[in-house]
Amino acid sequence: MPSRWFVPILGIDPHRVRLEFVHGAFSGWFDRTAAEHTAGDKPYAVSPLTSHRGQVGVQVGLLSDVAHQRFKNATSTPTTVRLGNQIREIGQPGPLRQATWTELAREITERQWTLDLVTPTTFRSGDRSSPLPAVETIISGLVRSWHLWCNQPDLIPLPTSTQVRSLWMSDLDLTTEYVDVTINGRSIRFRGALGSITLRADDDDTARWAGPLLNYAAYAGLGSMRAKGLGVAELRRPRSDRSRRSA
Repeated sequence: MPSRWFVPILGIDPHRVRLEFVHGAFSGWFDRTAAEHTAGDKPYAVSPLTSHRGQVGVQVGLLSDVAHQRFKNATSTPTTVRLGNQIREIGQPGPLRQATWTELAREITERQWTLDLVTPTTFRSGDRSSPLPAVETIISGLVRSWHLWCNQPDLIPLPTSTQVRSLWMSDLDLTTEYVDVTINGRSIRFRGALGSITLRADDDDTARWAGPLLNYAAYAGLGSMRAKGLGVAELRRPRSDRSRRSA
C-alpha cells in the first residue's frame, strides 16, 4: 500500500543541510545491502528538508511492504539522524496520504491531470540530465515502478508504447533549476524542472491506465534521483473533486 509520511527533525538548522546529507541520513533506514544501495529503482523516496504545520523535516514515500516495515522499525523508538555536523532527534512521523493498490487502480473519469513538480525533476540518459519532461519517459518510469512494487501489477491495463501516444502534454509552466549533488565524492550538476505540467487523455481507455499511474506519481515521484530528493510531485485535484471530498 503506497503511503507518504512527514518525518519531523527537531531543532534542525536547514541552512546548514545539503541534499546529500539528507540522503545519507535516511537511506540507511532502507538499504541493507550494496545491491539495494546502488539500485536505480528504490521502494522509497525522500524529499529535501521541507516544512509542514510549522515543523521542519522530510517527506518519505513508501512503495513496498518491506519499505514500510523498515520505516516502522526505524521510527518505532526514539532515534537521531546526522545531517552534516548536526545530530538531531526524529519526531513522531505523521501520515500525509495513503492508498491501497486497488484504490489507486479504480476507474478514473477525468481526462486531465496537473502535476506540480515541487522539487527539481530531472530525466537522465547516461551522463546527461535534462529538465524537459516527456510523456513517454514519465509513463515508462511509473509503469516500471508499479510493476516492481505492486503486489497485483495487473490491476490496471498497462499501456503499450503505441497507446501512450493517446496521452499528451497540453500545458506546462516550468523553470530550470540547477542542483549540485555529491556522488561518490564527485560533485555532479543536475538540471531539473520546477513548476507544473498538465496531461490529457484522448479517450476513456487511455484515462483508465493514465489516471492510476498519475495518482501514483504522488507517492513514487518522477524522473531520476528520487531517493536523493529530486522529483517530488503532487497531483493537483480538480475543483469539483475537492468539493465532493469536503462535502
